[in-house]
Amino acid sequence: MSDNFQIYTDISALPVCGQEAYLEEGFGGICTRGTAVVEVFSVRRRISVNDLVTVLPLQRAAIRDISDDFSMTFFKINKEMFLDIMSGLGKITPDFFFYMRKNFQYRLNDREARRFLGFCRVLDFRGNNDDPVFRRETILHLLRIYFWDYYVDFQQKTGNRKKTAFNSRKESIAFKFAMLVFEHYKTNREIAFYADKLCISPLYLTKVIQEVNGQSAHEMIVDYLIVEIKALLRNANFDIKEIVRQTRFANQSSLSRFFRRHTGMSPSEYRRTIHITR
Repeated sequence: MSDNFQIYTDISALPVCGQEAYLEEGFGGICTRGTAVVEVFSVRRRISVNDLVTVLPLQRAAIRDISDDFSMTFFKINKEMFLDIMSGLGKITPDFFFYMRKNFQYRLNDREARRFLGFCRVLDFRGNNDDPVFRRETILHLLRIYFWDYYVDFQQKTGNRKKTAFNSRKESIAFKFAMLVFEHYKTNREIAFYADKLCISPLYLTKVIQEVNGQSAHEMIVDYLIVEIKALLRNANFDIKEIVRQTRFANQSSLSRFFRRHTGMSPSEYRRTIHITR
């Protein structure tokens, strides 16, 4: 996350274009004028004034049929920032992320639209005026509220449903893999373990996950671990040895090497950048 979190109104800054691609950055924003068609994993939605659009990082998306007067007010988040947001929300299950692929558009009434634009003004002000020492955590906490509201809506709409609809067998495999990773990532980090559970070859599993999710199966396992480690580091009651025990690393050195390789900093360095709780 950059030092200054920014709210955009220039649609040329949108991290999505007319060619469908996996996004390095996600975005959340409201259409303030005109229309466009947003496509996420082949789900097409025409958006117009007061439509709230939220597309997560690494989702496959495109924007097309943009009217000449189309405009949005939006923010952008990269994968690192999104994982930090998730680390403060508790154990959100993978079915939420599959839900977001199809439910990325919400129609707001005028009052709700004004409230979102007010939220954007708060984000913009805090991102450009807060003490740099606390700025990053402030923005993350505000965005956790945003994504938490989506998760509450997801639970209310799907809490009583046991089945998830898929467009293809590959998408079904990707979902089952994600659920297995959520259950076993602390104790099993080898692709072969999950392939065996799904009764397919490791090579085929690797190919499917890359095709459906835009990242490797190994990267997905790593992401779950990073979110877990960051969540534990936020709790001052846990020293590094306890975090090693809970995440099943062989020792403190192996956890530190893993964390540094995937975040660019040691667990201790990360702790110094955040406000930890007791």
